[in-house]
Amino acid sequence: MWYNARMVLDQRLKKLATGVSAKEAARAHAKSLLPGESLSDAEQQMAEEFRATIEAMFLMAAVDGEISTEETDQLGASIQAIVDMHAIDDLQLDKTLEDLGAKLGRDGWHARLESVAQRIQTDEGKAFAFRLAAGVAFIDDHVAHAEAAAIDALAAKLGISDDESNQILREVQEDLFGGS
Repeated sequence: MWYNARMVLDQRLKKLATGVSAKEAARAHAKSLLPGESLSDAEQQMAEEFRATIEAMFLMAAVDGEISTEETDQLGASIQAIVDMHAIDDLQLDKTLEDLGAKLGRDGWHARLESVAQRIQTDEGKAFAFRLAAGVAFIDDHVAHAEAAAIDALAAKLGISDDESNQILREVQEDLFGGS
């Protein structure tokens, strides 16, 4: 049953993580993981935005101050869906989550959110990160008060207007639960 739930989760999240920019960012990140690879300035920026997007997703899961095993599994499945979709071979998921947890413990949620916002420079990257982070909050079809506040905080830090935020949130909900 868990396997089937994960497959459904993967399919839902893949709807959110599509587009040319997402593919380019994921490939730039994958390239950044290869020893001796040199990245152009644009590739470096895309790779950093991709890492920040993963952290935004992590922060959404961690917003209540604790990440349960179920949330870790959901977050891991979310990230793995993106990784699989864009054929990133060298992302060490457990280490990535462990590193994000250490940064969160060291710096706190608001400081990490500020870091995420500073590292995402493009409007498209901001919308992509917001979309996937909201997907983490929505994945169980219930958004708790802390998650709703975190969604608002993320939108504000990324400079996403209320109208744009609401539109993205409607699209995420439709993609996850209402469409094919």
